Amino acid sequence: MSPTALRWCAVPLGVLGFALRLAVTFWLQPLTWQLSLASGLLAIAAGMAVAVAIPFGIFWLLTGGIRQRPEAFACGDGRFTVPASPLYAGSQAMMWMFLSGGAVLTERVPNGDRMRMAEFGFTWPATVIGVGVFWVVALVILLIQRPQLHLESGGLVLRRFLRTTAIAWDELAPGGPLPPVKRRARRLRLYLNHTPMLGQYAASEDVPIGWLHIEPAFLARAIRHYVEHPQDRAAIGTEEGLCQLRAAMGASDPATARTPTHLT
Repeated sequence: MSPTALRWCAVPLGVLGFALRLAVTFWLQPLTWQLSLASGLLAIAAGMAVAVAIPFGIFWLLTGGIRQRPEAFACGDGRFTVPASPLYAGSQAMMWMFLSGGAVLTERVPNGDRMRMAEFGFTWPATVIGVGVFWVVALVILLIQRPQLHLESGGLVLRRFLRTTAIAWDELAPGGPLPPVKRRARRLRLYLNHTPMLGQYAASEDVPIGWLHIEPAFLARAIRHYVEHPQDRAAIGTEEGLCQLRAAMGASDPATARTPTHLT
């Protein structure tokens, strides 16, 4: 399954999570009214856990080879691009859709043992708006595909959800960045040639490597290569430059780098 297909699998799985969240409210919650407070809370917590585990478990099974992040860039538009991880985008969208179930306004049927939609004047408009906000956020996450990292001839451009950071190659300290030590590292720290903050803390910028679809050590080596070899920066964004980069780093499969479609 391609990263794009996997990312959009989050929509039906998010709908499933939303339906299971409502099942906890309308079906499981009334059953707990006959239990003690502690037992009832435990049952609802278990129901919520199952409602989360089912869609996320299916999503995890679908990831397959996607969990092995590639040693490659997407090449085009005069730059190398590191796309957002489909696992991150998909899981975030699914969670927002699951949480939207809590925006459905409900109440206990008076003198009854079941739940129903709350009966007051603005129940449905409020519910539609509340659920809609969560779903819009989920769709935005899937559509804008952030964060993204671009390697350009002039430096790095990190596009986050709400802001963009540009770093010139000459601003990066030589000798770095070092590959992340942790297996599932969330950040790749870039140290800058700036005056230390507060006189002792080295200026730095963190790349959210855990949310990018690329092998962290490969990205760290690529950035370090361009920091230390300014003569190669002009070729960034071309297939020749990509092959040149992989050859310089001793990569074993240059054909992978020439097929950027598998990263979209």
